[in-house]
Amino acid sequence: MAQIKANEALVKALQAWDIDHLYGIPGDSVDAVVDSLRTVRDQFKFYHVRHEEVASLAAASYTKMTGKIGVALSIGGPGIVHLLNGMYDAKMDNVPQLIIAGQTNSTLLGIKFFQETNISKMVDDVAVYRHQVQKGDNVFEITNEAIRTAYEKKGVSVIICPNDLLTQKIKDTTKRAVDTTKPKPASPKFKSIKKAAKLIDKAKKPVMLIGLGTQNAKDELREFIEAAKIPVIHTLPAKTILPDDHPYNIGNLGKIGTKTSYQTIQDADLLIMAGTNYPYVNYLPKKNIKAIQMDTNEENIGARFKINVGILGDSKVAFHQLTENIKHVAKRPFLDKTLERKAVWDKWMTQDLNNNKSPLRPERLMKAINDNLKDDAIISADVGTSTVWSTRYLNLSVNNKFIISSWLGTMGCGLPGAMAAKIAYPKRQAVAITGDGAFQMVMQDFATAVQYDLPMTIFVLNNKQLSFIKYEQQAAGELEYAIDFSDMDHAKFAEAVGGKGYVVRDASRLDDIVEEAMAQDVPTIVDVHVDPNAAPLPGKIVNEEAFGYSKWAYRSITEDKNLDFDQIPPISVAAKRFL
Repeated sequence: MAQIKANEALVKALQAWDIDHLYGIPGDSVDAVVDSLRTVRDQFKFYHVRHEEVASLAAASYTKMTGKIGVALSIGGPGIVHLLNGMYDAKMDNVPQLIIAGQTNSTLLGIKFFQETNISKMVDDVAVYRHQVQKGDNVFEITNEAIRTAYEKKGVSVIICPNDLLTQKIKDTTKRAVDTTKPKPASPKFKSIKKAAKLIDKAKKPVMLIGLGTQNAKDELREFIEAAKIPVIHTLPAKTILPDDHPYNIGNLGKIGTKTSYQTIQDADLLIMAGTNYPYVNYLPKKNIKAIQMDTNEENIGARFKINVGILGDSKVAFHQLTENIKHVAKRPFLDKTLERKAVWDKWMTQDLNNNKSPLRPERLMKAINDNLKDDAIISADVGTSTVWSTRYLNLSVNNKFIISSWLGTMGCGLPGAMAAKIAYPKRQAVAITGDGAFQMVMQDFATAVQYDLPMTIFVLNNKQLSFIKYEQQAAGELEYAIDFSDMDHAKFAEAVGGKGYVVRDASRLDDIVEEAMAQDVPTIVDVHVDPNAAPLPGKIVNEEAFGYSKWAYRSITEDKNLDFDQIPPISVAAKRFL
C-alpha cells in the first residue's frame, strides 16, 4: 500500500468533511500541520488570529451559526491553555468543535521538556473525544473518528499531535470513502405525542419555553402555538426562532428577561419545554404543575423539572404531530391576559427606546441599530450589559442570527462571533455589540478582521466600568469595588490598525453616525459613551434582589458615607418591575 505523511492525511480528512478553514496561531509543535496546510492554501484558509482564545471562540460561533464543525489549532503548552475558553463555550452550548493541538516531540515526552503539558488530562473535562497520536497511528481514521464523535455527541474533540510523528509516513488510506453523514434525531413515538396532546387539551393556562433545539422547526413551532393559542418564552440563545414581533412571543426568561414571561410562567398550569435543558430552575414554575419536555437527548428530559410526558426526538416532527392531534383553540383567556401584560411591557420598552436624555442611554443606541439592521443581519452579542440591551431591545426576525456565549457566558465573545459571521456569510451584515470591558479582552483581534478584510460594525458601549458587575454587586448588597477603567478611545484604536472609527457622546448625531458606520465596507468600531448608571434591571425584581439593593443603599450611607442618587434607578421604574 502506498504511503503518505501523517500531516497530509490529517488535512485530507478535514477536506473529506468539507472543512475549508480553521483559526489558530502557527508554532513549533504544529509546524508539520501548518506545512501541510500551506500546500492546500488555495482550497483551505488559515485565519491567523492574534490570540488563541479568539480562535476557539470564533470556531464555536461559526458552528452556532452554520451547524458545521468549527476547527481551531494551537501549539501545546500555552496555546492549548488559551484555547480552553472557547472549548468550554462549545461544550456548554452543545456544539461540535475540533481542536488540533501540538505537543512536544514523542522522543522528549515525559522529561518535562519545554512547554510540555499533559494535554489529555487537561482536556478530560471539556472533550467528548481525545487522542494523542502514537507512532504508526492511522491519522486519517483518527481525524475522521474525532469529527464524527464531535457531531454525534455535540461536543469538543481534541487530536494531540507530537510534531515529529506527523512528519512520518503512514499507510495511505485517504482514498477510502468517508461516511460524513451527520446524525439525525429519531422521530418521536406516537404514544408520547398522544399523551402530550391530552395534557395540552386539558390545560387552561399552558406556556411554552423554547430553546435552540427548536431552531430547525420554526414553521412547525409557529403553526402549533397558533393552533393551541399558547404564549411562548425563549431562552437567550433561542432569540430569532420565533420573530420578536410575533404576538405570542413574550420574551426571554430570567434576570434579563421580561416581566411578562415571569408572571406568565408562574401563573401557568402546564409547562411545555422544547429543545432546552434550561438551567435556571428558580425561574421555572414554583408550584407543582403538569409538564411536557421535548428533546433529542434523553438525559435532558426531567433533569431540571418534574416531567409528566417526555417526547424524545425531532422537534420538527413533534410539533407537526402535536398540531394534528390537539384540539385547535379559537380563544384562550390566559393568552389574552398575557398579551395585555405584554402590551404594558412593550409600552415601557418603547419609552426606553425613544429616551433622548443625556448621558446617552444604551436603549436609545439599540433603536438606532434597529433602524439600520438588514433583514438577514447577524448580531454577535457579548456578555455583560450588552447582553441585556441587545436581547431586550433589538427587534429581530427569523432571518436574523443572534449568537452569544449562552451557558458559559464568557466575556470577549462579541468580536470573534462577528469575525466568524463574515467568514460564514460574507455577503451578510455582521454587527457586534459589546461592552468596553469585554471588548478590551480581545481587541487585538480587530487587527485580524482588518487583515482578512472582514467588514463588520462593532458597537462598544463605553461606560469606563464593568457595569454588569457593578449591578451584580449592588443587587447582592455589596459595595462597588474594582470595576472602573481608565478612558480609552476605541475609535482611534480602530484607525490605528487600519479600520474605521467613530465616537458618539450623545443622541444629537447618533442616528446619522450609526447609519454611516453600518454602511462601511471595512471593519468599523463605534465608540459609544453610554450612561454609566443605566441599570440593567431584571424584568421582574424579586424580593431577594430588592432586599439586596436596599442593603447596598444602607451600606453606601453607613460605610462609604455617600449615596449617589444618580446610581439608583427611578423609583417609578423600580416599582413597575417589583410590584
